[in-house]
Amino acid sequence: MSAIPLPDPAARGALAAAAKPPAARLAAAAVPLLALIAVIYSGLAKGLWTTWTTNDNYSHGPLVPLVAAVLVWSRRRRLAALSVRGSWLGLPVIAAACAMQIAGLRSDVFTLQGWSLPLLLFGLVLALLGRGWARALAFPTAFLCFMLTFPPVIVNQLSFALKEVTVRFATRASEALGVALIRDGMTLHLSDGELRIENPCSGLRSLLALLATGALFAALQPGRLWRRTVLFLAAMPVAMAANALRITALILVGHYVGVQEAGGLAHDASGYVLYVIALLGLLGVRHLLTPRAPAPGPVPTALESMGR
Repeated sequence: MSAIPLPDPAARGALAAAAKPPAARLAAAAVPLLALIAVIYSGLAKGLWTTWTTNDNYSHGPLVPLVAAVLVWSRRRRLAALSVRGSWLGLPVIAAACAMQIAGLRSDVFTLQGWSLPLLLFGLVLALLGRGWARALAFPTAFLCFMLTFPPVIVNQLSFALKEVTVRFATRASEALGVALIRDGMTLHLSDGELRIENPCSGLRSLLALLATGALFAALQPGRLWRRTVLFLAAMPVAMAANALRITALILVGHYVGVQEAGGLAHDASGYVLYVIALLGLLGVRHLLTPRAPAPGPVPTALESMGR
């Protein structure tokens, strides 16, 4: 018998690593990479948490990464069937994300830093795992954008535009319902006092939250792409209409009950009712866009079957 030489320790380590299942090798490689990303974006995480807990417009932010994680988990069987074949196309995406992060840090632009994170994650998936994984995880990665902030200039302009449309509709609707009022900018003069429409009443908070909800509904919507697109875009008019109804209701409360009551409990409670109404409206749009299965034809009787 001839002795078979044992491989050296380095070769044995390579063989042991190759013997691991793909999922184990993938998890082992992902841990240090995710740790590095956590260190790089630690400042962003702190800033986002502060924004989520202090700015009502982004109060939905903590739910977004949780929903994205659930979406990834729901695709686990599809992901397990995919082969790991990295693509060089991910490198330019990673470079662009790093450039955004560096530019955001050097110019102290918080928004730029935030939007580089989903781009970086998509680039890493594409470069390390391949196109199939990138397609499968494209929506969960893009959904993370709803937890990020927008430049203050855009937020202020959008908030003013929403207030203008909302107040114009609400005043006309209230006058049609018999309310006597005088509008002076964003101040409504009623017989019992005045109501001032502040930025929190613009509906921007419900609009951002409903856009995230609409995107989630669109991802789960059966049918063709145009149905998903219409469902997502419907979130904006639905949110604006719900906010206009809210302001109209507050004007009616101020006219018939009192301005003090309209700015108190009715104002606080209407904020929650607003989102419920908008969510029901979006569910109604989804119901209308859901393709219907054809109705089954009549079941032939025994005599009819024999006649055939």
